[in-house]
Amino acid sequence: MRVKLTKFLTPRFTVIVLLSAISSALLVASAVPQRSATGGKAPEWVGRLPEGVHFLATLLGLDHIVGTLWFASLMALFWISLALSLVNQYASVKTQLERVPVSYPPPEAVVVEVPFDTLVARVEAAGFRPRYRSEPVTRFVKNPIGYWGNFLLHIGLVTAVFFSLIYVVTQHRILIRLTGQEIVRLSPDTVQELRGPLVVQPRLPHSLVLKSLTPGYWANDKLEQLASELYFTDQPGGDPRRVDVAVSDKSRFGSYIVYQANAYGRCFDLHIQSVEGVRSQRFFLPYPSRRDTASYGELPLTGSDLVLKGKYFATPNHDSIHFAPSPLTLRLYRGQELLGEGVLAPGAVVTLGPVTVRLGQSEWWTDILLDGTWGTFGIFAGFALILAGVLCAYCLVPREILVIRHNGVIYVHHVARRFAGFYREELQDCLRHAEQKGKL
Repeated sequence: MRVKLTKFLTPRFTVIVLLSAISSALLVASAVPQRSATGGKAPEWVGRLPEGVHFLATLLGLDHIVGTLWFASLMALFWISLALSLVNQYASVKTQLERVPVSYPPPEAVVVEVPFDTLVARVEAAGFRPRYRSEPVTRFVKNPIGYWGNFLLHIGLVTAVFFSLIYVVTQHRILIRLTGQEIVRLSPDTVQELRGPLVVQPRLPHSLVLKSLTPGYWANDKLEQLASELYFTDQPGGDPRRVDVAVSDKSRFGSYIVYQANAYGRCFDLHIQSVEGVRSQRFFLPYPSRRDTASYGELPLTGSDLVLKGKYFATPNHDSIHFAPSPLTLRLYRGQELLGEGVLAPGAVVTLGPVTVRLGQSEWWTDILLDGTWGTFGIFAGFALILAGVLCAYCLVPREILVIRHNGVIYVHHVARRFAGFYREELQDCLRHAEQKGKL
């Protein structure tokens, strides 16, 4: 069974087909919007597909390719192929290290007139160590670890692919939009989740609070840093635990890695009164990109064909990118028709056509990502092994010197597995020093 599996998965054609299929899938995933970019929700392009194509796209998971079973199966087959090839790589290295050289001189061998012991001493002084000794031939090797370069590189590939497979099947990311000072009870209804095919229902932290959000800016108004002070509780009634995160500065809570997303802005609580009654809606607006540029957004009013369009500046005078309480400008539209416009400060009321809007509190908002996926460390470890293998193979090139005694004549043959021209003078240096020592 193992022989049949090896013959099926290790041929070059099979490896090329598997690698091409995986690469094509990743190219499609990078070109087509995926669920990972929408917090686990189906992208808009899926809903616009015709019914038959929509069914096929949903069946194949084209909006979440790296989380599908068929992609995981391709990765698994590719990993098995690499793992089986690894056995052959090991056998090949062992054969090279333990190879018994021929006892007759090859055509490229050089005749030397230096005593055998003097020649051996000089070869060893140049860093070559004997790997095989017999009466007619002695084999010296320098940098034997270089023989393991391809094997180590192959181990790195096997490790990286294996943990990439683990990452695919255990993928579990949770996106949470937080509003300052508000306790959020974490549940499938209040978070956006992205799961791999083998993830079971995980245990979420009980609650989360955004205590403070601190943006920092460069002199040109570009974002320099974004940091959040968070408080988690692991169970009902538990003590809150502080977790600080920032862009490019993750933290950990339980089994989750906590990331600060780059999205943030101001949240405005609107109390809207119309003929249908009073309702409250939350208006999330991104932060302005410059001190003299407003931030814009739209808010469809629930249960109606009306849309509120809003804007605000970082400061009332537009003289700084650092936030200061700034009024919110609202416009009410029905389709393209403008029904009303007004400017609101916290607590103020304005009438916009058929509705009256009162502005409640305004707080910071930001997105926090919890990542419970396994395998990330192993992927980086695999890349480290790949780098080590490349360094061994190309920076520690193994070279051999064969000293052959044939019919009373001493022959020397130099072999470099890579970059033979670069090491062409290595044997000549050894012979020159040996001759000089022999004349003393």
